[in-house]
Amino acid sequence: MKPLFFDVFEIRASVPLRALDKLVAAGVTVHSVEKCAAGCLKIRVKSKESKKIFAIFRGSCYTVKRIGSGGWKRRAERLLHRPALAIGLLAFFLTAAAGNLFVLRIDVVGSGARYREQSLQLLNEQGVHTFSLYDAQAAERAREQMLLLDDVVFVSLEKSGSVLTVTIEQSAQIPLPSRETELVSPCDGVVEELTALRGTPLAAEGAHVSAGDVLVGGWLETQAGERIDTFAVARASILCEGTFSYAASEDSDAARQRARMAAIFSCGGEPLECRLECAPQQQSGVLYTVQITYRVRVSVNLGEKADVRS
Repeated sequence: MKPLFFDVFEIRASVPLRALDKLVAAGVTVHSVEKCAAGCLKIRVKSKESKKIFAIFRGSCYTVKRIGSGGWKRRAERLLHRPALAIGLLAFFLTAAAGNLFVLRIDVVGSGARYREQSLQLLNEQGVHTFSLYDAQAAERAREQMLLLDDVVFVSLEKSGSVLTVTIEQSAQIPLPSRETELVSPCDGVVEELTALRGTPLAAEGAHVSAGDVLVGGWLETQAGERIDTFAVARASILCEGTFSYAASEDSDAARQRARMAAIFSCGGEPLECRLECAPQQQSGVLYTVQITYRVRVSVNLGEKADVRS
């Protein structure tokens, strides 16, 4: 691969190819070799190794001449010979870098874009407005206040260059009663996945939970440690295990299938694995024991229903 900064040398001798052996022996990497005339080679080496070239061939029968440069070194040399252009480029890059520190435009998008004026006001109260230096902590405080607007379930702030984009998503549902302000586990199991768009997560993925445990609380915590009551917008999937029994007059493939189906319908979730055991009853017939692993999905304020049956 051609280096970013390199010099071009011309080597003349009766047997110029031996010059390459001397360079390799001295640990100099030659990136390209071109025969430009009888007894003459043109080579490219990294600029930082240029001094080595003259040292290697000093006092020898080889004639070495630097004839130019390439890559970024050539561009730098051109700029040094054109100071007005160099100053202009430097000013451009400094202006671009400074522009990234400021907020020159604020866009409000999403289903909650109707809250544009309120959002700009909340940002302005925290010192974030057009032509201001961007303060991420101040913007986060404004974002927390935006989440308290009616029916707003999600707010994000993303700064790209000098443009700050505020994304506000609004719930299409009517305000829900107080009993639905939290996401509650409907069963015992292990949390497989937990997504909280609004509210405070109280359980972690991989944690064991019991029926009735609150997975996402209906409040928000500000950077100052204050607690603001609101409602949760979240969903979760929980891995559960259950044991179900099914009696049959005799052991058969059809009876085994009915036992499995009865267990699946009873669990009310998404079946993942069924393990069936059969044992004879004391009176007559057989008793099937089905151990089933299943997934339960539950959500609040997302318009989805849990897999668990009442």
